[in-house]
Amino acid sequence: MGLERTIDRKLTDEIADGAITNAKVASDAAIAATKLGAGAVKATIIAGGAAGDHTVTGIAVGDSLVAVLHVDFTDVSETGADITSEFSISGASTINNTGGTATTGGFLVVVWEDRT
Repeated sequence: MGLERTIDRKLTDEIADGAITNAKVASDAAIAATKLGAGAVKATIIAGGAAGDHTVTGIAVGDSLVAVLHVDFTDVSETGADITSEFSISGASTINNTGGTATTGGFLVVVWEDRT
């Protein structure tokens, strides 16, 4: 007894690799993990400064911020903080701190996923 087809459904082994696009996958469907290509995750260290725009060469609107970490070596406390939620990508090679945390004297470790 074989499998019966209805409405042109195909068996898994009959579906070509790459034939299913994101538009065909339900939003709550389980999707297997995918390896990121070389160069997909990028990082740099920049000087801190006042809240506002900071230059991050190579970042672009459409990329995704993974982390913005503030590292401060200006005194003996040598603090670090995750301030990712205060930042957004506001333009070509620009991130913007709208959260108000001044990072002057410290450094920002910026990590992003290159989606452009």
